[in-house]
Amino acid sequence: MQELDSARALRKKDVDFRLIELSQRAISVEDVVRYSTSEIAVDEICKTILLKGSDGEMHAALLLGSHRIDFAKVRGVIGVSVRIATFEEIKATTGVEPGAVCPILLRAPLLVDRRVLAKDRINFGSGHHLYGLEIDPRELERLVEYRLVDIAEAH
Repeated sequence: MQELDSARALRKKDVDFRLIELSQRAISVEDVVRYSTSEIAVDEICKTILLKGSDGEMHAALLLGSHRIDFAKVRGVIGVSVRIATFEEIKATTGVEPGAVCPILLRAPLLVDRRVLAKDRINFGSGHHLYGLEIDPRELERLVEYRLVDIAEAH
């Protein structure tokens, strides 16, 4: 397999990471756990959700896989209402389908829920449906610009 762009970006910044191989295409957190060929902690799985603002701009949110976006909180942070991007919008913006979106390769502004940085390790999409990446969340600031926010629904 040719090296993933996301893995290349991590190596270029000298970020320690683990490549997580999946036996089948994963879309949901449950899929990632079910299809991972190695042990994976379910509470470290993160999802990257593309959002389209009422102003037409795309935004991205990185949050723990078990959490849901609080749209009112997002509006408070960015100043416009948002909706989850359609399949076509995700593909056009990222070049990949839902489930493979990699937060470190995005061109859209990234909102990172503060609970993500509370973890020792996080894993997320790599840009390829059969692989995920695991890193120390504190490394995110070396990899991508983002705003640290509180955008998850109260649990």
